[in-house]
Amino acid sequence: MAEQQSKKMDGMVAIVTGASRGLGRAIANAFAAEGAKVVVSARRKSPTGLSGTAVETAEQIRSKGGEAMALTCDVTEEKQVMAMVGRTLDRYGRIDVLVNNAGVMVLGETLLDIAPEQWDQSVAANLRGPYLCCRAVLPTMIEQKRGSIIHIGSRMGSDHEQGGGVLYSATKAAVHMFSLCLADEVREHNIAVNILSPGSLRTEGSAAIPWTQRDWDQRVEPEAVGPSAVYLALQDASTFTGRLVHRVEFGETWGV
Repeated sequence: MAEQQSKKMDGMVAIVTGASRGLGRAIANAFAAEGAKVVVSARRKSPTGLSGTAVETAEQIRSKGGEAMALTCDVTEEKQVMAMVGRTLDRYGRIDVLVNNAGVMVLGETLLDIAPEQWDQSVAANLRGPYLCCRAVLPTMIEQKRGSIIHIGSRMGSDHEQGGGVLYSATKAAVHMFSLCLADEVREHNIAVNILSPGSLRTEGSAAIPWTQRDWDQRVEPEAVGPSAVYLALQDASTFTGRLVHRVEFGETWGV
């Protein structure tokens, strides 16, 4: 009987936030396909008006022979984040990878169109969420002396002409700088922190934005981001950290 070939992420445990659909679901599936045990996190069990739940993502992974656990977690709530990390450690005993994918997309609105409550919600989801999740997993990664944190970035956070608008672009720019500074902070603990900019995707969220229909044929499925996410998940501070990586450029350059 032929010996089973080992997979790239065998033995690793990964948390993916916002994994009920779209990019988060694609990354969770990519990790599981490479042998990782995946904690699939999402804010709601049944998002209103949106297809897909964390449970469905976990069931999809298990149907292909993978290992997954679905958890409900609002990443803006500290107690829920700590509970998510605690349950992960109770079940798997370690955390090797964190993907901060959960967030809110508000595009194109001018400053005067954005209510203070809407501003606060976006900042909470797009910046407070990654802060709380990193703060919760870092003690474990430091103890392990290894880990990889991946933040989902955007060209709109580094180029104002990309059309993100004042709110979304500002939060993504903040995530970029947060990631780069954090990479320096945790380098001594052999923890990688990188930003993955996925490019233009065909997702349920992007389909709801009117102007995306103009370039819909040029957009790619979220699954195209999977190989780049796997590559970053395998890194530590000694190999690849503190980088903003665009999916298309990354794939061509590094052959992932």
